[in-house]
Amino acid sequence: MQVEVLIASCCTPKEVQQKIVSIIEGMKAEVPDLTWSLIDSSAPEVAVRYRAPITPAIFIDGRLEFVGYPRMKELQTKIREHKRQVVATHP
Repeated sequence: MQVEVLIASCCTPKEVQQKIVSIIEGMKAEVPDLTWSLIDSSAPEVAVRYRAPITPAIFIDGRLEFVGYPRMKELQTKIREHKRQVVATHP
């Protein structure tokens, strides 16, 4: 499972970035194949590719799941849902 966190380095506070990363890292015990990346949307080609209206934006397996700062439980639930979907399609 791939989680991409799109941020604007000039606008997304470091505390917000760290909190999101902390939540994702905390899920690794439950979802061992979880990988993540922090992507700066300042480059025009990145902004065009992701087309997120605001940051932070969180993509899980290529699908936009959150725009803005998600609540911890919401992000955890969404990661669990994606895990179940992957397991259901790849028994």
